[in-house]
Amino acid sequence: MTKHWATCFLVGFLIPSCIPAPHRNRHHPSEPHAEAYHMSRDPFDPHRDSEEFRRDAPDDKREFTRRDSTDDDPLVVQTRKGKVRGITFTAATGKKVDAWLGIPYAQKPLGSLRFRHPRPAEKWDGVLNATAQPNSCVQIIDTVEDCLYINVVVPKPRPTNAAVLVWVFGGGFYSGTNTLDVYDHNILVSEENVILVSMQYRVASLGFLYFGTSDVPGNAGMFDQMMALQWIKDNIAAFGGNPNNITLFGESAGAVSVSLHLLSPLSRNLEESLLRGLRLAEAVACPHERSDLGAVIDCLKKKDPVELVNNEWGTLGICEFPFVPVIDGAFLDEHPMRALANKNFKKTNILMGSNTEEGYYFIIYYLTELFRKEENVYVNRQEFLRAVTELNPYVNAVARQAIVFEYTDWLNPDDPVSNRNALDKMVGDYHFTCNVNEFAHRYAETGNNVFMYYYKHRTVANPWPSWTGVMHADEINYVFGEPLNPTKSYTAQEVDLSKRIMRYWANFAKTGNPNLSPNGVRTPAFWPLHTAFGREYLTLDVNSTATGRGPRIKQCAFWKKYLPQLQQLTGTRVSEETYFNHTLQFDYYMRLYYN
Repeated sequence: MTKHWATCFLVGFLIPSCIPAPHRNRHHPSEPHAEAYHMSRDPFDPHRDSEEFRRDAPDDKREFTRRDSTDDDPLVVQTRKGKVRGITFTAATGKKVDAWLGIPYAQKPLGSLRFRHPRPAEKWDGVLNATAQPNSCVQIIDTVEDCLYINVVVPKPRPTNAAVLVWVFGGGFYSGTNTLDVYDHNILVSEENVILVSMQYRVASLGFLYFGTSDVPGNAGMFDQMMALQWIKDNIAAFGGNPNNITLFGESAGAVSVSLHLLSPLSRNLEESLLRGLRLAEAVACPHERSDLGAVIDCLKKKDPVELVNNEWGTLGICEFPFVPVIDGAFLDEHPMRALANKNFKKTNILMGSNTEEGYYFIIYYLTELFRKEENVYVNRQEFLRAVTELNPYVNAVARQAIVFEYTDWLNPDDPVSNRNALDKMVGDYHFTCNVNEFAHRYAETGNNVFMYYYKHRTVANPWPSWTGVMHADEINYVFGEPLNPTKSYTAQEVDLSKRIMRYWANFAKTGNPNLSPNGVRTPAFWPLHTAFGREYLTLDVNSTATGRGPRIKQCAFWKKYLPQLQQLTGTRVSEETYFNHTLQFDYYMRLYYN
């Protein structure tokens, strides 16, 4: 189906143990529910999740109207299920695009279809108005189950056989939507002459509850994505796209989703997943006996979906997600360790990377008393030691001391700035950068073209405290072209950086090489291949196009080689399921494979 697969914002291509809601615009509670509402209106958050910043349909009564049309209307497109009418938008740059918003790709997952795999949308007569943003799927602050819709944004004038980019939003599989303003498709589409498609898919228990029955088979959200991809394959030519040149890209859980379609690297013990479903049933006063799953499922299908979502987090602790994809024998039918060992993954081109301060965002919301959103935040030695313990609960005492040793500035171990920054690097290395490096290495070893970046630019107008640096997902604004919006407070250098990044991403979608456009024109700054030997990466920054190796090779060797061996020599490792929950199951089998 696809020519290239990209996980462009690869602080993913793994499942870090603390995937946030994307871009500090979705809820990421420090406790199961208490912070959800307040964080969605975070005054530091440039992409606050409020009515002001959301582009959803106004309410759950949103209906498509049908009316007759003439054949000469350029905004009416014939899909396999029926005709759709689009709308023309003017991007912030003044360029125009045509958009079709909220096209149904599946039947409404309501009633008896709740928790089930999606069914294809039914045909309709007349013309469907696809001119309003679709609902977000049910999550803590969104309440509508009718959400399986897809958006298509196309350059104007309409191209022929254009490369297609498919955006998969992140949010830890418990939140997220494709309607955030930071994901505005118009600038990237109009500047780079690509088609951009994004889908809504079910999240949280509505998308990933598992009982192993035909009514609740698990992985519904992943099957939503698969059905959306099939819709794109079947229909994108009618919008001017090339069905044989489709590139997936995503961030956080969106990048994980891309890798699932590519490699199937996410799994959870089915027994534990089923027990979590039963605990959810008990929390909402449903029958919860394993011997009578029929009664459990019937009750859960009748419950208000908001009640289900609001009770999910009581089933497990912080830094673990309640409902994620499982090895179900359908979407995932092989253990990821075996798939890697057998090189059973799609051979393709990959673009991936991480940011310099990946850890701070997660620490801020887990160690809220220590890491306040203000400029003067310092961490003394005792606070540093306590934080290391809290952030590494699944390692033994000897391993914990090794972590302290590795991340201590021994020239000045009491320096509060060094201690603070070391906690960021500790979390960022372990949960993000080192996993990205390792996956890139494995793919490069098997002869695939891999392009890795290390994103280092902090936006001048960034409202977060200066010590937070370049946090998780800070590059997304630049990929979608937000700095080109003259109403935003970006510098000329930042506009140039965004143009450079958009060109790299678009070239990759069109040719499989970020350096090369279809007409043979090369980018001024060369992006080298990431090889298994050289481990090359490109710096993305306003003042630098430097290349490097790694990044952070020494620290990653500590996490991937030294520390696992130390734990094996000094004590019994915790249970596999507990460890999988902590690392969200990716790092464990990658390490076993490498050793």
